[in-house]
Amino acid sequence: MTNFLIIIIILIMTHAIYNLINFLRYNSILKKFWGMFCDDIAIRDKSLSQKNTIINYIKFAGVSDKTISFSQSVGYGYISHGKASVLRNIGNNRQDMASASYELLLEAKGNYWSRFINSINPFYWLRIIFFIPKYLLSYLGVPADSIIIKILQIFYWLVGIIFTFLISVYPNEIKDFINLVIHTN
Repeated sequence: MTNFLIIIIILIMTHAIYNLINFLRYNSILKKFWGMFCDDIAIRDKSLSQKNTIINYIKFAGVSDKTISFSQSVGYGYISHGKASVLRNIGNNRQDMASASYELLLEAKGNYWSRFINSINPFYWLRIIFFIPKYLLSYLGVPADSIIIKILQIFYWLVGIIFTFLISVYPNEIKDFINLVIHTN
């Protein structure tokens, strides 16, 4: 039991430390971001070579990409309309693109801080335990409001209630069964 508790504490501390480190990396990431707009070519080139670091910082924070609509003249009286991804255009000098990129960075910083705070919040971990099927299937790409997730979530709760009932009614028999399974291998 103490080994299990130690493993849980290590996982929680790892989660907290990972998010705190990423929160503290914000100033370094921001320096690289602003370097992309610098007039000094050496600084700009160094920052642009680390563009993936900035994009990964945003993506790993769980911040979704934004798109910006644009219209531009293509000549001969024609105008081109479209949408551009902010993440793919980080470092673009357009004011709307640069400010949207900066907003993504701020949102990422906030997500890392929020995750750090949640790491030490017991109710956060209880919510994860209660909604394991939802988190696992969402991770696999199933939409969170899918009927499949709702059905599996109800099944998970029913199985949990039944096991809780069985453990409270037959504690000695379940201990004997677990010992029998463990010692037969």
